Amino acid sequence: MKNSKYVLLLIGLFTIGIVSAQDSLNFHDSFYKKQQQSLLLLSSWSAANLVISPILSKKLYSSSTSNEYFHEMNFNWNLLNAGIVGLGHFLVHKDSKKPWDINGLLAKKKKTQTSLLINMGLDVAYIVSGLIIKNSKSNTSQNQGFGNSIMLQGGYLLLYDAIFLKKLKKIPVKKFK
Repeated sequence: MKNSKYVLLLIGLFTIGIVSAQDSLNFHDSFYKKQQQSLLLLSSWSAANLVISPILSKKLYSSSTSNEYFHEMNFNWNLLNAGIVGLGHFLVHKDSKKPWDINGLLAKKKKTQTSLLINMGLDVAYIVSGLIIKNSKSNTSQNQGFGNSIMLQGGYLLLYDAIFLKKLKKIPVKKFK
């Protein structure tokens, strides 16, 4: 009878260990999947701007109207976005293949969430900067176009960061603390 209690205890501990390992693997996969999905969304936004802006501008880098300046700034902004997001895809993929433990992943999740909050503050600063440029005393076509573009890009990034932050917060972590 005594041996059967030990066997049941070992089976129970083994089962708990497997379930815990499976939960942490699900957390790992979910964490990196959310990052890749988020980067795909930003990649799509950037690619759309890089394709559409030259078409709608018709004279990229020879702008004279506020609409042409708007598309010129959108194009330039998204050249930078494309570089950042390309590097992001590479780094997230590379990081997801490294050895990991649950505490390290929890720290990365917290760091990512903090970074998103900081980015959201920067996004608001972009929107305000665009508004200031648009309404400056030298209310030129260039200021109108650039200001509107910066407000649009900042607004999109604010929405993007807020959605990504919400998705990260939904990944359950209580089991691991």
